[in-house]
Amino acid sequence: MEAPQGKSAINRYQLKEQHLLHRYKEPCQNYDLMGIVFVYLGNSKVKDQLINLLDLMFKSSKTASEKITTLHNDFGIDLTQEGEGDLAVMCNLGEGIYEDGLMKGKQEGWEKGRGEGRREGKLEFALELLKDGMALDKVAKYSKLSLSIIKELAKQNKLI
Repeated sequence: MEAPQGKSAINRYQLKEQHLLHRYKEPCQNYDLMGIVFVYLGNSKVKDQLINLLDLMFKSSKTASEKITTLHNDFGIDLTQEGEGDLAVMCNLGEGIYEDGLMKGKQEGWEKGRGEGRREGKLEFALELLKDGMALDKVAKYSKLSLSIIKELAKQNKLI
């Protein structure tokens, strides 16, 4: 998860028993079967090896081979060939997700920009028609803008 204030942190949340009606004590092993751990990866290196390992695996922009070398040199972890293959897949998957998100953002930006550009073009066209003295309802019809927008445009430009 994104680190609050850019600092790494680990938080654990656990279930606990509460007696709301009558007092019956359930053995802990029957209900304490689930816990939640949030790991926040910050923006700077810390002394905690687990955080540094997770940062390398999930946030680092290093290639799979660079990660394998760092795992060996900094953490004393040697991967099997199968593990190296899995790491390469994981790195490629992360890059793929990033690329998909980037393309989706660009597409949404282009669509929004085109829509705004078309609207600006309609407004400029309508303003020219208004300046030429065309009736408001005809300007609305030809520009495909609402009559209220045409009236507001005319007022803003002191044409009515």
